[in-house]
Amino acid sequence: MDTILLALTPEFEALRDELGYDEYEDFDAYDILFQQGYDRQLIEVADGETFEVPEGYSATVQSDYPDDEFYLLDCKEDLPDKEDFVIDSLPGGNYRYNAAENVFWRIDTESDDSFL
Repeated sequence: MDTILLALTPEFEALRDELGYDEYEDFDAYDILFQQGYDRQLIEVADGETFEVPEGYSATVQSDYPDDEFYLLDCKEDLPDKEDFVIDSLPGGNYRYNAAENVFWRIDTESDDSFL
């Protein structure tokens, strides 16, 4: 079974707000960058598995092969043109991973996405 590693990292702005800093306030950005690294988590996602990237986080694809390309698609009609949807990271949302195609399908948990 194929799996992929994703690094879940809090987004800079969300973490800044959580730490109580205002956008226009004078603050040390290194504090936020340190906290991003400290709060970072690695998750392993198996082929066909549905997973969530929490709001305020992004998931960066960790691949052993730098030439691998990964794609984020919304519907099966996008599959033939998947090269137009290359990604390095996923924003907050719900996804399903397809290892054979290196595709992350964006899914709506309130609808039936059985074609995936």
